[in-house]
Amino acid sequence: MDIDIPHQLGKAEARRRVAAGLPKLERHIPGGGTVTAHWPSDDLLDMRIDVMGQSIPTRLLIEDANIRATVDVPMMLKMMSGPISDFIRTSAQKMLTGPAA
Repeated sequence: MDIDIPHQLGKAEARRRVAAGLPKLERHIPGGGTVTAHWPSDDLLDMRIDVMGQSIPTRLLIEDANIRATVDVPMMLKMMSGPISDFIRTSAQKMLTGPAA
């Protein structure tokens, strides 16, 4: 599933805010979970969200005016695709509206 999150921050500031918000992400996962993340390049974030015994691979592509999230929802969680999409969109929007440098 692909999710677009528009912003007006520019690529560098959007990346900085997403990176700053990552440590807070786990405590907002409904029912608890863990997040592992790494940056394979300056504009690409690979994450794995582990929740309810399932792993949800997620990739964020940071662009000048948009973040494109690609989420691979496992079969066992397909019925939760809507709430998962909402969680990712809302979390990214909160990170983007965080404090400026």
